[in-house]
Amino acid sequence: MTRRRTITLSTIMSRCVLVLSLAALFVSGCSMTAPQPPPLPPGNLTPSPLVEVNQAIAALALQTSSSPVDYRIGSQDLLRITLFNIAETDTGGVIPRVTEVVVSQRGEITLPMLGDMVVAGVTPAALETELQGKYKTYFHNPQVGVLVKEYHSQRVSVIGSVRSPGIFSLSGPKTLIDLLAMASGVADNAGSQVHLYRQGQEGRQNYIVDLYALTNNTGSLNLPVQDGDVINVPKAGMFFVDGAVRKPGSYPLDRPYTFTQALATAGGADNSEAKSSEITIFRRRGPVETETISVNMGAILSGGAIDPPIAANDVIFVPTSMPKYIVKQFLGLVGMGIGIPLF
Repeated sequence: MTRRRTITLSTIMSRCVLVLSLAALFVSGCSMTAPQPPPLPPGNLTPSPLVEVNQAIAALALQTSSSPVDYRIGSQDLLRITLFNIAETDTGGVIPRVTEVVVSQRGEITLPMLGDMVVAGVTPAALETELQGKYKTYFHNPQVGVLVKEYHSQRVSVIGSVRSPGIFSLSGPKTLIDLLAMASGVADNAGSQVHLYRQGQEGRQNYIVDLYALTNNTGSLNLPVQDGDVINVPKAGMFFVDGAVRKPGSYPLDRPYTFTQALATAGGADNSEAKSSEITIFRRRGPVETETISVNMGAILSGGAIDPPIAANDVIFVPTSMPKYIVKQFLGLVGMGIGIPLF
């Protein structure tokens, strides 16, 4: 009896092991052959605004180019100046007289009868008009043509949030769009503005151009660049203070700021020049809309007005009545493609 019970237990155990093995094989087979759900199709991702901006910059750089009419003469340019209707004393006819001159480092040329003239920074068309007026002293109804025969290599710097910042050597007329394309477009951390800094003969000139307006309506916003210009694309999350302040520039919006705190960050208003009752904040409200907020600093300090909070990409401009502050232009910041000169 004892032996029969042992055989029975062994048999039962063997059968259990077999059943378990078959069950494991079945489960494994099911898991190997079970159909997998198909992968989800990718969603229709909308390109980021900066991707669209870079696409527009690349396309516009191929389509548009600065006209020689818009080019501003620089030092070392070779000019061909033609007087078309000079009377010939022997025959009584008219012949063109051509003079070729190189613009000096001081931006001057020397012409017969007229002497030295400053021509750097003016367009060929403007120089033609000026020469016609001067030659009227010597000729009846003079017709003058000015051609830039050879362009001197210009150097323009592109800095800030662009993919390939650097100093670019240019030959011939170029525009803001051209330089942004040469810098490989804006970087992922770029803000919504482009700043152009220029030191002209009459003083410092600043241009703040709305990046989205620039790439949607090049028109007057696509400024021709000049030798020595600096183009800056500030990164996102900045605010800007300009005008009659001690330290104009861009500042990170790394914490909540009110208007007075932002102004203090820029060193405060220059009390000898600032018109503190006519301060303006330019604020973007959409792709084509910008709000202008008038601020009276005196009213804020006296408690008669609220100290407004500052938002990313705000431009605070403190105007001045002093003539030394020559040109301030905020292009595309008020409406689409509208430039406002602020003196």
